Amino acid sequence: MAYQFAGFLIPTDQDIVSLAAIPADALCRPITSPFVGVGVRLPAWVGKTPSISEVNALGAELGVTKARSWMYIGYETWGRIDSVYAIGVHDGTPFGPVDDSNIQTVEATYVEAMSRLGVSREDALRFAPFERGFWAPQA
Repeated sequence: MAYQFAGFLIPTDQDIVSLAAIPADALCRPITSPFVGVGVRLPAWVGKTPSISEVNALGAELGVTKARSWMYIGYETWGRIDSVYAIGVHDGTPFGPVDDSNIQTVEATYVEAMSRLGVSREDALRFAPFERGFWAPQA
Protein backbone atom coordinates (compact mmCIF):
# COMPACT_ATOMS: atom_id res chain seq x y z
CA MET A 1 0.00 0.00 0.00
CA ALA A 2 1.32 3.44 -0.92
CA TYR A 3 2.10 6.13 1.60
CA GLN A 4 1.51 9.67 0.43
CA PHE A 5 2.19 13.00 2.08
CA ALA A 6 1.56 16.56 1.00
CA GLY A 7 2.21 19.51 3.25
CA PHE A 8 4.60 21.92 4.84
CA LEU A 9 7.70 21.19 6.92
CA ILE A 10 8.97 24.15 8.94
CA PRO A 11 12.11 23.97 11.08
CA THR A 12 11.52 26.71 13.63
CA ASP A 13 11.26 27.11 17.36
CA GLN A 14 8.73 29.93 16.88
CA ASP A 15 4.98 29.50 17.03
CA ILE A 16 4.26 30.79 13.52
CA VAL A 17 1.51 28.55 12.14
CA SER A 18 -1.96 30.08 12.37
CA LEU A 19 -4.09 27.17 13.55
CA ALA A 20 -7.25 29.12 12.70
CA ALA A 21 -6.18 29.21 9.03
CA ILE A 22 -5.51 25.48 8.68
CA PRO A 23 -7.98 23.78 6.30
CA ALA A 24 -10.56 21.53 8.00
CA ASP A 25 -9.00 18.29 6.71
CA ALA A 26 -5.41 19.33 7.51
CA LEU A 27 -3.35 18.33 10.53
CA CYS A 28 -0.61 20.21 12.35
CA ARG A 29 1.98 18.32 14.41
CA PRO A 30 5.18 19.24 16.22
CA ILE A 31 8.36 17.71 14.85
CA THR A 32 11.11 17.02 17.37
CA SER A 33 13.63 15.11 15.26
CA PRO A 34 15.71 15.48 13.11
CA PHE A 35 14.79 19.16 13.53
CA VAL A 36 12.61 21.07 15.94
CA GLY A 37 9.66 22.56 14.17
CA VAL A 38 6.22 21.83 12.85
CA GLY A 39 4.57 19.94 10.03
CA VAL A 40 1.25 20.66 8.38
CA ARG A 41 -0.30 17.76 6.47
CA LEU A 42 -2.62 18.74 3.61
CA PRO A 43 -4.58 15.65 2.48
CA ALA A 44 -6.43 17.60 -0.24
CA TRP A 45 -3.09 18.33 -1.94
CA VAL A 46 -1.91 14.69 -2.10
CA GLY A 47 -1.04 13.76 -5.68
CA LYS A 48 -1.09 17.37 -6.87
CA THR A 49 1.69 19.63 -8.11
CA PRO A 50 0.66 23.09 -6.94
CA SER A 51 2.29 26.13 -8.49
CA ILE A 52 4.77 28.30 -6.65
CA SER A 53 2.09 30.98 -6.30
CA GLU A 54 -0.42 28.48 -4.83
CA VAL A 55 2.15 27.20 -2.33
CA ASN A 56 3.22 30.73 -1.38
CA ALA A 57 -0.40 31.88 -1.01
CA LEU A 58 -1.36 29.04 1.34
CA GLY A 59 1.99 29.33 3.13
CA ALA A 60 1.35 33.04 3.76
CA GLU A 61 -2.19 32.35 4.95
CA LEU A 62 -0.94 29.71 7.40
CA GLY A 63 2.01 31.84 8.57
CA VAL A 64 4.56 29.38 7.18
CA THR A 65 6.28 31.98 5.01
CA LYS A 66 7.34 33.92 8.14
CA ALA A 67 9.99 31.24 8.74
CA ARG A 68 13.49 31.72 7.32
CA SER A 69 13.39 28.13 5.98
CA TRP A 70 10.37 26.02 5.05
CA MET A 71 9.32 23.50 2.43
CA TYR A 72 6.13 22.30 0.80
CA ILE A 73 6.64 18.66 -0.18
CA GLY A 74 4.58 16.07 -1.96
CA TYR A 75 5.99 12.59 -1.31
CA GLU A 76 4.91 9.10 -2.36
CA THR A 77 6.37 5.71 -1.58
CA TRP A 78 5.45 2.11 -2.32
CA GLY A 79 8.37 0.88 -0.21
CA ARG A 80 11.00 2.98 -1.89
CA ILE A 81 10.64 6.65 -2.76
CA ASP A 82 8.53 6.88 -5.90
CA SER A 83 8.02 10.60 -6.29
CA VAL A 84 8.86 13.93 -4.73
CA TYR A 85 7.68 17.44 -5.48
CA ALA A 86 9.12 20.30 -3.43
CA ILE A 87 9.00 24.09 -3.24
CA GLY A 88 10.43 26.15 -0.44
CA VAL A 89 12.84 28.63 1.03
CA HIS A 90 16.25 27.87 2.50
CA ASP A 91 17.80 30.62 4.65
CA GLY A 92 15.69 33.21 2.85
CA THR A 93 16.46 31.93 -0.67
CA PRO A 94 13.59 30.36 -2.66
CA PHE A 95 14.05 26.99 -4.38
CA GLY A 96 11.96 24.77 -6.60
CA PRO A 97 9.79 23.49 -7.84
CA VAL A 98 11.68 20.22 -7.76
CA ASP A 99 9.72 17.39 -9.38
CA ASP A 100 11.09 13.86 -9.77
CA SER A 101 9.58 10.41 -10.22
CA ASN A 102 12.50 8.81 -12.09
CA ILE A 103 13.45 5.61 -10.27
CA GLN A 104 17.13 6.31 -11.00
CA THR A 105 17.19 9.82 -9.47
CA VAL A 106 14.21 10.32 -7.15
CA GLU A 107 15.97 9.24 -3.95
CA ALA A 108 18.85 11.67 -4.53
CA THR A 109 16.37 14.43 -5.40
CA TYR A 110 14.42 13.78 -2.19
CA VAL A 111 17.60 13.74 -0.06
CA GLU A 112 18.73 17.02 -1.66
CA ALA A 113 15.35 18.65 -0.94
CA MET A 114 15.43 17.51 2.69
CA SER A 115 18.99 18.80 3.07
CA ARG A 116 17.59 22.30 2.56
CA LEU A 117 15.92 21.86 5.95
CA GLY A 118 19.18 20.67 7.49
CA VAL A 119 18.16 17.00 7.39
CA SER A 120 20.96 14.51 6.72
CA ARG A 121 20.63 11.72 4.16
CA GLU A 122 20.31 9.13 6.91
CA ASP A 123 17.60 11.09 8.71
CA ALA A 124 15.75 11.87 5.47
CA LEU A 125 15.52 8.18 4.61
CA ARG A 126 13.93 7.44 8.00
CA PHE A 127 12.02 10.68 8.50
CA ALA A 128 9.43 10.07 11.24
CA PRO A 129 6.71 12.32 9.75
CA PHE A 130 6.72 10.08 6.66
CA GLU A 131 6.18 6.91 8.69
CA ARG A 132 2.72 5.45 9.07
CA GLY A 133 0.99 6.55 12.24
CA PHE A 134 2.76 9.89 12.71
CA TRP A 135 -0.29 11.79 11.46
CA ALA A 136 -2.88 9.55 13.15
CA PRO A 137 -5.48 11.34 15.28
CA GLN A 138 -4.22 12.05 18.77
CA ALA A 139 -6.31 11.84 21.90
